[in-house]
Amino acid sequence: MVLCNKCKSKNSEIRIEYARMSLCRDCFIDFYKARVQKTIEEFKMFGKNDRVGVAVSGGKDSAALLHFLRQAYPNLELKAFHINLGIPEYSAHCQQKVEELADMLNVELHVFNLEKELGITIEDFKKTPFKLKICSVCGTIKRRVLEQLAIKNCVQVLATAHNLEDVLSIMLNNFLHGRWDEFIRLKPVLSPLFENMALKVKPLFKSSENENLLYCVYNNIPFSEAKCPYAKRSSLKKRAKILEILSKHNPIFKHQLLKRFLEIMPVIEKIAQKPELTKCKICSFPSSSEICAFCKRIDMVKKAGKT
Repeated sequence: MVLCNKCKSKNSEIRIEYARMSLCRDCFIDFYKARVQKTIEEFKMFGKNDRVGVAVSGGKDSAALLHFLRQAYPNLELKAFHINLGIPEYSAHCQQKVEELADMLNVELHVFNLEKELGITIEDFKKTPFKLKICSVCGTIKRRVLEQLAIKNCVQVLATAHNLEDVLSIMLNNFLHGRWDEFIRLKPVLSPLFENMALKVKPLFKSSENENLLYCVYNNIPFSEAKCPYAKRSSLKKRAKILEILSKHNPIFKHQLLKRFLEIMPVIEKIAQKPELTKCKICSFPSSSEICAFCKRIDMVKKAGKT
């Protein structure tokens, strides 16, 4: 057996190839927590007096994020936000895991049920032109609902659990489709669009999917292992596979790519066209047009349900 490179007293359980380290369970947890905390501090994601809302889906990434924040910042005022999408069996299971986690960490939980609050579910979009792009419309819906929850609960910061592969997959997808303006959304810290809206942060954007999984397993954190039935259609899954192939013979590839992306972000911000924002005439949220994308999609799915 190989001894842990850090403590040199226990057998290693995990190999971090890009860092050239073999770590035991305890040293891995310390390694993980130190990097996430360093990320938060480097990008000044929140202050000790901020009220922070955490988007919790029920999966391993958001479960790891909420657990880490509670452990690393015990005096931080945390609120967990969960969206029940109304996907048969899957959504109920995810909500159950979120409730278990919130109870375990003693974190205030707020659940937004699409069917109860809006009279629709993500399933209903199968009747619309978005039937083959459920992930796209789901992203639009979730972003808006999280903004509403943040405002309603007076949080200054909204934290999401985008991991390393999430950020790089979206980056690659935007590059292939020439969506230069969309690159801005990938910044680790996004300023509020309007007054009274929350700062958006991504504390796990340097952490890999596998590391988040191990953190959950090693800490006995409840999370859902179920896969969203629509995720397999996502083009981002295909981009993630490309990244895995490129990383196979170069363990540091993903981190190199992220580093270069952060380096050119100031240039992207200069060349990206920033749309002039106004207030949606229906919901009053920021919009680049008279009616925002969220309201258009809600109207579309409700009309489809009447036909």
